[in-house]
Amino acid sequence: NTRIIYDYGIDLKVKLEERIIDIYQKKSGSRIYFINGELKNVTINFIGFDKKNKTINNVPIDINGLTGCVSLINLNLKNIKINSSNSTCEDSVNLINVKGNLLEVKIINSLMDGLDIDFSEVSIDNIFISGSNNDCLDLSYGNYHLGNVKLYSCGDKGLSVGEKSTVYNNYIEVHNTDIGIASKDSSLTKLNTVNLKKTNTCVSAYKKKQEFNGGYLSIKNLNCIDYNKKIDVDNYSEIKIQNEL
Repeated sequence: NTRIIYDYGIDLKVKLEERIIDIYQKKSGSRIYFINGELKNVTINFIGFDKKNKTINNVPIDINGLTGCVSLINLNLKNIKINSSNSTCEDSVNLINVKGNLLEVKIINSLMDGLDIDFSEVSIDNIFISGSNNDCLDLSYGNYHLGNVKLYSCGDKGLSVGEKSTVYNNYIEVHNTDIGIASKDSSLTKLNTVNLKKTNTCVSAYKKKQEFNGGYLSIKNLNCIDYNKKIDVDNYSEIKIQNEL
């Protein structure tokens, strides 16, 4: 019950009985869009462009400014699973103005960001993201409830929360990244248990854009090892840590 639009260079295979959508990217930067309506009890598998022995010079820009190889837009979601590997877009998966729940998101090897969600109200039970050249998980302009989150080898930030977002998370693990957790620009981030390893900065809260205030970050249990700086907070922001493990 949704509209599916895809570029030249996308090979789409739909298994109706199994409720599985397999997407094969045959050309660098080719995209697919799920727009309007509802997605329910569906697994989406995206297999990106094979970069072996090939050079990717430029990532094409969508004429509407959309950045995801897989974009879900204006949708109600129920019991959705998304798997993505080897994407060649600015975002592997981009959710825009969606509501509902996802059971699982698994993203491996992203040219830039892994999962980017904007203007949405969603809960996600399990997130696994590894090998993003920019942020692994980027949330903005929304309300987000996250269960079990594991983020590995992120070029910039593990979890980035910005632009008046509210985020609640039960457990998050971040390894090998520049900034483990960042809450910025009028965002409220409340985390239960945080395990960080091999980060330049463990946790950060700051004001980046002049139209916003600072960020707020609250952590009940924090364990951060092998880092250069534990806490980075500016004069507009606040970080509260209840227990350091």
